[in-house]
Amino acid sequence: MVRKVTRLIGPLLILLATLSRPHEALADFPYTPEAATKGSVCTTRDKHFEEFRYPEQIAYCYRKVSSSLKKQIYDAYGVPTKCRKHYTIDHFYPLSLGGTNRADNLWPEAKSIKNLRKDLETELFKELQRGSITRAEALSIIHEAKMNPPVRDTEPLDICL
Repeated sequence: MVRKVTRLIGPLLILLATLSRPHEALADFPYTPEAATKGSVCTTRDKHFEEFRYPEQIAYCYRKVSSSLKKQIYDAYGVPTKCRKHYTIDHFYPLSLGGTNRADNLWPEAKSIKNLRKDLETELFKELQRGSITRAEALSIIHEAKMNPPVRDTEPLDICL
């Protein structure tokens, strides 16, 4: 049963299953949450590097994720085509906080989960602009929020069954 649900719902349910039965739920899935998306930050060597921003002089990469890369990400995470309308390919570390467009910083995130923290990235961006938070602090907050979503408030998770 876990294998069937994993194939149909994708990474969100895998993350939830990991919290309760890590070894059983992830036995046949190619990624664990820790290995799936490590997140990556922009450097001057990135082909999408544009400029340095904020008092901390954080490298900024402009947004450029092709449709073919999005498909590769969905496929790598096992999100079926019929379910993809319920997901968005998200930058794990947002570009506004110095993230990249590389595959190791992209993941399919359920839109209903992403909506639960819709203001978080903007608030962290503003804090970086003011210099009242470091990028390391901002990325730590993002990582915690994305790896531990408040799922109790979401729509039913059987959207693709």
